[in-house]
Amino acid sequence: MKNFTLIAAFVLFAGLNGLFAQNFPIYPIPSYNCQLTTLKTGFQQKTHVLPGREKRDMDVVISSSSTNPFWVYAKVWVVKGTGSEVKGPYIIFLNQLLSVPIDNTGQWGVIIDCNWDVAASVWIN
Repeated sequence: MKNFTLIAAFVLFAGLNGLFAQNFPIYPIPSYNCQLTTLKTGFQQKTHVLPGREKRDMDVVISSSSTNPFWVYAKVWVVKGTGSEVKGPYIIFLNQLLSVPIDNTGQWGVIIDCNWDVAASVWIN
């Protein structure tokens, strides 16, 4: 059982390390209507939030003017710090609000991987 746990932890950290090692554009949080391509894109909180609220929500919405007959969607990961906590992947479709609860400690970020060119809005509520 220890070997399985060790192997599972190694695979998890290796996968997350590969995810964060990629070079992709990073926008500040909050950002509204950022034009994204089908490459991975990141959003990062630049400053710590002042204490006062224990819980907050990371909100993400994607939109597009595309007339694509197929479903336009994005995979979203909500990440704390340098990957110490990862929530997701979540799948969101056009104009759907994704609201992920986060705590008030540390800096948070979002990684979006979309199958089509979209505009994304990311903010903390």
